[in-house]
Amino acid sequence: EALQIFHGMKSFGCVPDKVTYCTLIDLHAKSGSLDVAMNMYNQMQEAGLQPDTFTYSVIINCLGKAGDLSSAQKVLNEMIGKGCTPTLVTYNILIDLHAKSGKHKMALKLYDDMLGMGYHPDRVTYSIIMEVLRHSGHLHEVEYVFSQMEEAGWAPDATVYGLLVDMWGKVGNSMKACGWYNKMLNSGVKPNVPTFNSLLGAFLREKTYDAGMQLIADMANQGLAPSLQTYTLLLSCYTMSERKDDSDKIWSMIASVRHPAHAFLCTLHQRVRAREGEVNIRECTLLFFEMISNENQESKRSVVDAIISYLHKAQMRNEAAIVWEIAAEKRVYPTAVTRKAAKYWAINLHCMSMGTAIVALSRTLASLKQRMLDTGVTPDRIDIITGWGRRSRVVGSSLVKQAVEDTLNALSSPFHVENSNMGCFVGIGQALVDWLYESDMDKVHMLT
Repeated sequence: EALQIFHGMKSFGCVPDKVTYCTLIDLHAKSGSLDVAMNMYNQMQEAGLQPDTFTYSVIINCLGKAGDLSSAQKVLNEMIGKGCTPTLVTYNILIDLHAKSGKHKMALKLYDDMLGMGYHPDRVTYSIIMEVLRHSGHLHEVEYVFSQMEEAGWAPDATVYGLLVDMWGKVGNSMKACGWYNKMLNSGVKPNVPTFNSLLGAFLREKTYDAGMQLIADMANQGLAPSLQTYTLLLSCYTMSERKDDSDKIWSMIASVRHPAHAFLCTLHQRVRAREGEVNIRECTLLFFEMISNENQESKRSVVDAIISYLHKAQMRNEAAIVWEIAAEKRVYPTAVTRKAAKYWAINLHCMSMGTAIVALSRTLASLKQRMLDTGVTPDRIDIITGWGRRSRVVGSSLVKQAVEDTLNALSSPFHVENSNMGCFVGIGQALVDWLYESDMDKVHMLT
């Protein structure tokens, strides 16, 4: 509608000015229509109108969100070259864009440049820099920036305190995490659910389950409802626990949070015990996916991964397969199966738990086999990616890779490890096709 008005004003002889273009650029950039925003920017320059600081800032943000940070940096240089002084907002945008792209050194350089220009950071700047330092492993520097923030008169909010609680919790220092949590309470700042989750995660890692149970009670006393992430955290910990005493304590915590996802899991157990058919199991699972439909993609993927892993370990492997199939239909794992060429498929098991990876592998191979039988088109190549190859930033061996290798070996598969990528199993040619015809893919997930 805004564009219609824009084109209409031209037909009435009303010439758009800088404010008109800036409004349209900002509107489309914020709505995610980056191509339209850039087109408006180009039209504005073609009309002989010079961008101002606000326009440059919007375009920098637009380019950054499109992943073109080098062009965003060029626009900043152009901005300075034409006498437009960057504002604190401009620097905040640039620093944040580089931070979110993992370019932490550049983010810190921009921060130093900003300070050199005489700007004083605001709460947004401090928050971004603390996050950058945290991801760079400079934990004590994060605390130093926090003190600078307080000295500058900026009151830390729940997000900033949560960052510090999460930071120390994830490096296994629950004492420091608790210290920041208590400082947060003493400052009169109410913790949010992510902060509770961070501290709960620290307690679970250190197996201080009584403290975790008390934290869940504190959460309820604060009037906060446990989130899907809370439930995912607890269920994953339960699945990984090896001692019965630990498992019992974690299960009590799971039951105490009373999350709807747990009701789904309990219903699944009841239907299996009642020997209900696959149709009823699928119906129950579809209702669960409808319940979590408004959650973000990462949260959905994490809870599905936790549930499949739990079901796999609990020997409910047919149910785990049903959950995976529906997750695939709902595109919870959009990059798990990709078609790289007409007869070339890749199965990406990276970032999955061991149980989910085996179930995903089984059902995907079964699906590819069925496609082959239905169409008569045979695959030339299938890659099974565990994510621990030449591009992996993690050093060590992977439980997922080992489980996949053991499963493939048990089935006498023709898959082999690539010499150039130790994290990728490759099946090629007629040997692959013959094996797919002969093997019972539907039962692969029952082997591990």
